[in-house]
Amino acid sequence: MYAILIQIFTILFLFIPHKCEENPYLEALKRKPWESIQKYVVVRPGAFLFYWLYYADGVQYGSDRKPLIIWIQGGPGHAASGIANFAEIGPLTIDMQPRNHTWVNGRNVLLIDHPVESGFSYAVNETLLVKTDKDAAKDLFRTIKEFFNTHKEFRQTPTYIFGQSYGGKLCPRLGYYLHRAIKKNNFKMNFKGIGIGSGWVSPKLSSLAQPQFLYNMGVIDQPTYRKAMKLAKNIAYLIDKTDYAAASKLDNTLFQLLNDEAGMEINFNNINQPTVYGALTDLTEKINRYVKPTLAEVHQSLSWIWTSEEAFQSLKESLLVPSNKFLETLLNNTELKISVYNGNLDVATPLAGATNLVHALKWHGAQEFSSAKRIPIRGYKNGFYKTAGQFSFWTVFGSGHWVPEDNPTAMEQILEYLIEDTNLVHPREI
Repeated sequence: MYAILIQIFTILFLFIPHKCEENPYLEALKRKPWESIQKYVVVRPGAFLFYWLYYADGVQYGSDRKPLIIWIQGGPGHAASGIANFAEIGPLTIDMQPRNHTWVNGRNVLLIDHPVESGFSYAVNETLLVKTDKDAAKDLFRTIKEFFNTHKEFRQTPTYIFGQSYGGKLCPRLGYYLHRAIKKNNFKMNFKGIGIGSGWVSPKLSSLAQPQFLYNMGVIDQPTYRKAMKLAKNIAYLIDKTDYAAASKLDNTLFQLLNDEAGMEINFNNINQPTVYGALTDLTEKINRYVKPTLAEVHQSLSWIWTSEEAFQSLKESLLVPSNKFLETLLNNTELKISVYNGNLDVATPLAGATNLVHALKWHGAQEFSSAKRIPIRGYKNGFYKTAGQFSFWTVFGSGHWVPEDNPTAMEQILEYLIEDTNLVHPREI
């Protein structure tokens, strides 16, 4: 009994700010107030997705005249309210300091914690967890639809969806759902484009590229490489046979093999950097202790964590389902601008896998894209990009899985290329 009481008091001490303790999050907002709102959307009875909207430049007035980016985090189960917000693109860093390359400069950013049980999102029971990409994308669709129903001022604002990793895999499917609903006049949204960063769009091609990348980087030796490639080829075979459950089990075996035989801790985010787990554990404490108490919409009984094992496990049989067919449909049947970008230090989705994906896409501009010349990304050795029609592919040097944080110079050019001019004039004002 006493041991349980000690644990309770320890948790209270860690996660509840003391009256005399300075709150670094509030102190940062005093120096630069970033105006934002947080809300829940009931996506299904008993299932609630949380979103956090940052107004462009931290000011609500006139924000609808500046582009809106909807960010879809990966995992599945990683929390956008923390990872994207404080580790990648939000106005403050994990250390609660101003981020010089925040996406909120000149742009509205909508972060969604998805699927349910990720971040501040929740479900009343485990039966409401999503089990397929289709269900996950539908929940996101319902959230976005409700956002535009609530914030009607953004209906004419050029809007872009950016997905990272597993979020990048969901983006083509989500984009298809959104485009179809807009065409049917089911809701209003000025949908202009999609950004896919470090996308798990083709799990087959990414899995095949992982052993070769680690072998070339000297992380695994030849015997391990041979075993890993055999597993990767079997994964590819099962994906082609649409036996995703069996492929997922082998994928887990491949992951364990690489970690067990590498002789080092592999940072799948960035081969040249220490793992991010320590920083994300630190972020978990800070959000629960300093950020959560300031969010009136959030149920204070919820304990925020950077990744949801429950959400991940619920989707495990869908982890290796590809979404390249949805991407091809969008390229062939819409005018949406689509940019795919990938870092050259990424282990989770190696650059070679992304390169093979974009050159294998079946669409009307495929030949033009294949023969297009690469153009250097501005700056010194930041990589290259190539374009054809509405499509562009960006090879980002010095970057791993989190391109916005690892190479903000290249990322800013990608944003500028994809996103329209910010000086908007609404038709009602002409």
